[in-house]
Amino acid sequence: MSFSEDNATRIQCPPFFDGLLCWPRIDALMTATQPCPPASIMGYANLQTDNVDVLASKVCLANGEWFRNSDGVTWSNYSLCALDTRHIIDDGIERLTWYPRWYETVAEATLLNKWLPIIRTVSQLGYATSFLTLVIAMMIFSYLRKLRNPRNRLHMHLFVSFIMRAFMALLKDWVFVEGIGLAWDVVFVGTSAFIKERNPWVCKIITSLWQYFIVANYSWILMEGLYLHNLIFFVPCTDTITMYVLLGWGIPVLIVVPWIVTRATIEDTLCWTTHENPSLLLVIRGPIMLSILINFLLFINVVRVLYVKLKASMYLQRKKMKYKKWARSTLILVPLFGIHYTFFLPLSYCKDYQIELIWLFCDQLFASFQGTFVAFLYCLLNGEVKMEIKRAWKMRQSKRYINSFVHNHRQFSKNLRDGINRKRHRSKNEEQSVGSSLAAKTMKKLSLKEFK
Repeated sequence: MSFSEDNATRIQCPPFFDGLLCWPRIDALMTATQPCPPASIMGYANLQTDNVDVLASKVCLANGEWFRNSDGVTWSNYSLCALDTRHIIDDGIERLTWYPRWYETVAEATLLNKWLPIIRTVSQLGYATSFLTLVIAMMIFSYLRKLRNPRNRLHMHLFVSFIMRAFMALLKDWVFVEGIGLAWDVVFVGTSAFIKERNPWVCKIITSLWQYFIVANYSWILMEGLYLHNLIFFVPCTDTITMYVLLGWGIPVLIVVPWIVTRATIEDTLCWTTHENPSLLLVIRGPIMLSILINFLLFINVVRVLYVKLKASMYLQRKKMKYKKWARSTLILVPLFGIHYTFFLPLSYCKDYQIELIWLFCDQLFASFQGTFVAFLYCLLNGEVKMEIKRAWKMRQSKRYINSFVHNHRQFSKNLRDGINRKRHRSKNEEQSVGSSLAAKTMKKLSLKEFK
């Protein structure tokens, strides 16, 4: 250990453990230095620059206290230990949060610190709302058996993919500390958080499941687009959804498993929430972008066919009504096909931090609330579903009325029978009483005659 002395006095700072390194007692106005933490610690390594070891440092103030940051927390300087390689975190929020050194000015950092908590709150609110509305929609489809046609069964699989994506996103925000790891794997140094274990496998399982359900959600959006496209162009092919189910849940496995193998063998860092090598992220992002583009082409073709059919319709005499109905049909298809992803896709590669921040807000807003839109459009506000709910409610009310009528009728019959039985019993008792009285009188007369 080495020390750099500047006007030292005998006032000393006490020994201190900051969660990563143990700092010894040193004199005031001195700076303690130590080798950087081992590479197993989050994002740190014992780097060398021009054959000179880079060091972590900690400053002892003149009053014998360790230096504190603006938040009043004892602070150690590990900035030289940080890897120069940029880390790309899968969730855009963490990507902007963890490495503010990407951004060169204080104004940029201030803007990020202002908006990132807002974006995270919007995302959590959106996923929570989607989770609740989709669960209600699933309960409706499960309860009303007459709605279980192939199209609605396909919708149910789409709902499940949205539900699991929302659940994993909320779970990840809940159990991950600062988006990097589980509470028992993270140590804080001041306000900074670091992974203390090299291979925390539990959080990697959570991250892998999170990635799987993200890919599965995009996969099922594609399956919905394919189904609707085939329904219009190849009607006989839409009688069964077995192929769509196998593809919808199977394709994500073929995408995520290679990503897991790649991360475990090439870049086994943190909880796999970061990507030091951006090309590894393409293992997942590539197929997702391809599905978005395919869905966009299917959407264009379906909208074209709808326009042609409406244009040829004899029922729509006025052009204004025709375009209004076509526009409404088109807007309904937008959340089903995930068309908004197509427009946000180019923005995700923009290097300007302001545009990236706008993209991040829009992406998180639409991605988190998309499940809510789908649940309302294809279940909660659907005319067929509302009609079936009313019919089921009327049947339930009728059944309740019939059961009440039968119960009352049975109770009335029972009361009537009880009344008749009581009357018969009373009449019988009266007859027995009269008979007994006559017998007594007869016996009395006979006894009087014998006495005489």
